[in-house]
Amino acid sequence: MEHSQQPAALSAPQSLTCYKWGLAFGWTVVIALLLVINYRHERSQAVETARTQARSQYQRDLTYRHWNAAYGAVYVPVSPQIPPNPYLVEVPERDLFTTGGKHLTLVNPAYMSRLVFDLAARSYGDKGHITSLNPLRPENRPDPWETGALIAFDHGVLEQSSVVDMADGRFLRLMKPLKTETECLRCHGKQGYRVGEVRGGLSVAVPMAPLLAVAMQNWLVNAASFLLLWALGLLGIGIGARSLTRTIHERDQAEQRLIELNRDLSLRGRELEAANRELDAFCSTVSHDLRTPLTAVSGYCQLLKYIPDHDRDVEKQYIDAILVSVEKADELITALLKFARITANPLVLAEVDLSALANDIAAGLMAREPLRSAVFTIAKEMGVRADAVLLRVVMQNLMGNAWKYSSHCAETLIEVGVQCRDGRDFFFVRDNGIGFDSSHAEHVFEAFQRLPNAEAFEGAGIGLATVKRIVQRHGGRIGCEGEVGKGAIIYFSLQ
Repeated sequence: MEHSQQPAALSAPQSLTCYKWGLAFGWTVVIALLLVINYRHERSQAVETARTQARSQYQRDLTYRHWNAAYGAVYVPVSPQIPPNPYLVEVPERDLFTTGGKHLTLVNPAYMSRLVFDLAARSYGDKGHITSLNPLRPENRPDPWETGALIAFDHGVLEQSSVVDMADGRFLRLMKPLKTETECLRCHGKQGYRVGEVRGGLSVAVPMAPLLAVAMQNWLVNAASFLLLWALGLLGIGIGARSLTRTIHERDQAEQRLIELNRDLSLRGRELEAANRELDAFCSTVSHDLRTPLTAVSGYCQLLKYIPDHDRDVEKQYIDAILVSVEKADELITALLKFARITANPLVLAEVDLSALANDIAAGLMAREPLRSAVFTIAKEMGVRADAVLLRVVMQNLMGNAWKYSSHCAETLIEVGVQCRDGRDFFFVRDNGIGFDSSHAEHVFEAFQRLPNAEAFEGAGIGLATVKRIVQRHGGRIGCEGEVGKGAIIYFSLQ
């Protein structure tokens, strides 16, 4: 069977589309999670860097204090920035004068720490604070965060740190305890501290803004890399999906070709079965129909041997009988050849005006018997895509049969039209001829099979078999209905 339409292009399965978009979504989620993780990592690194700086500053300040305490404090010239410490009034020799009259004042570890804190704040933005729950200097009172840290120190905690908001920005605050040393008793002995006790803490605050800016810059660089990776991933997914789609498309096309091949093989198998049946019928026909005229020819030839001399009339009678038998044999052989060759050539499909074709055939039939009373009813604008040559053979056989089997009617009525059956358009030829018994309908289209009430009419019994084969080559269906003495209808589709 040949088809006029090419198989439609097969699209990628919906599951593949869902898989592709799901994979793209999953990849996007992974990249987004990596960006979030990297962002948090950069911020945590900034906090850890600030904590490291704070510990370094604490260690530096503690080293200064130890150095100062190791030498029993130091003296520096009095200036507006370093006035005499009023909280050291009771300390002997708080103030000294050089032989040159220069005024020096005692700078103990705590005083030196405050001076260093002020210098660091002005130069780098770092904050430092020495504090205690029982300070000598009111300015050394702890704020709420420091109070919590000092209380924790009393419970054995060795360090407190966290990122907090302060008046002038966000800072990493770190605080470690200060333990009472022997040198500390010179100034704080009256407060009742003993060596080794926690008497306060040293607090350091590192500004987070510069570190967070660096962290954000690093994150933006990493984000650009992640976005590039994301784009490459989506590109890979797209290319992979396209390749898979093409593979599925090729597979589906191969399956479609295999289905069509199986369909063709199945059709060829059915055609082969039909051919075998036709061959059986052909053998029967050869053994009977073709042998009959040949037997007659042989018989009359034998009779010619025994014709008396000069009996020309009998001789002519025998010869005429022989010629009639030969003509019948020739007609049968010609019909067999036409039937065998009818499907040899490939289909040439085109748009055919079936109405015009039927009118042309009807005109030819009426021209053969101009005195016969006949009425043809042919529907208008019937068009179909088919092989024009084979379609003419179909209509000539159907309309010719209708014309032949209605010849005994006072008025021949033949109708050609189209009707819908099972959602498909079927063309039909209806007549008011001899009809047939519906129980014989399955044998109507078999080759060399003639119905009992059709024996009186000429024919080899292959016309409708030819029609059926042509219809099947077009991928159509054929059927018939009839009633003895009331006519018949043959209908067919071509798609």
